[in-house]
Amino acid sequence: MIQEFLVASNISDALALKRNNTKSMWFAGGTEINRHGSTLDGKVGISLKALGLDQIVDEGPSIRIGAMVSLQQLIESPLVPAWLKEAARYCGSYTRRHMATIGGNLALMSDHSFLVPALLASRCTLMTANLTEGGAYSEDEVPVREYYTYYKQHATTLILAISLPKDKRYVGSRRYARSVQNRSVANVAFGAMMGEGLVISHVRVVAAIHGSGVQRLSEVENAIEAGELSSREDVQLAVSQALEAVDDFVGSSQYKRYIAAEGIGQLFGEFLKGGAR
Repeated sequence: MIQEFLVASNISDALALKRNNTKSMWFAGGTEINRHGSTLDGKVGISLKALGLDQIVDEGPSIRIGAMVSLQQLIESPLVPAWLKEAARYCGSYTRRHMATIGGNLALMSDHSFLVPALLASRCTLMTANLTEGGAYSEDEVPVREYYTYYKQHATTLILAISLPKDKRYVGSRRYARSVQNRSVANVAFGAMMGEGLVISHVRVVAAIHGSGVQRLSEVENAIEAGELSSREDVQLAVSQALEAVDDFVGSSQYKRYIAAEGIGQLFGEFLKGGAR
């Protein structure tokens, strides 16, 4: 429960406030803070509202999306690719879409995230800021796969923006839930590029499974790139065997593996038909 609310005046100030206040949390859209059942636990909220991180900019070879851009802004912007708009629409509440931010959704790295699977599949880059041990301000460009892999080490890192490359890459996702208002059973994504000679490269297979977290299936990715998995059926079987899942109130582990594998199989089939999206 938040007991104190601080407003950062600039990025350096936000990082300093985070370092100097124990049990503090970044406050972006605020949809997860103080929510019943939230995994977030902190006494100090640090608002990022005044940092100017709410712009979407065309930078030529890439699109830069500020971390404070809301899900509704993603949907409405002509610069945002269709696959990311689709992922943002997984949030069924119009009010919540105006509050929730792309940076907050990514930073939580939760199994009910609307955007994380698709962003991981996109191979985007994160622009981040941090303070060194000596207190010096530093910025960095971090591949989203690295942020995912070393998530706990990025606990004090502030995401400034997401950079999406304008390449001919296929990115697709599927979300499965009882309704748009319920937490997802599974949210899956597939990303890849099709080169000359129908060579598949830069594959990403990602699944956020309720109760089991966000999972990147590297062995499945490697098998697809090596040509060992070439059909929708092959991919579905490999995914169902590779996924971790548990029985809980949203469904059995068997059902979760089935529905996630089916979704990724569908996406792989779409990719083979078009190659880019």
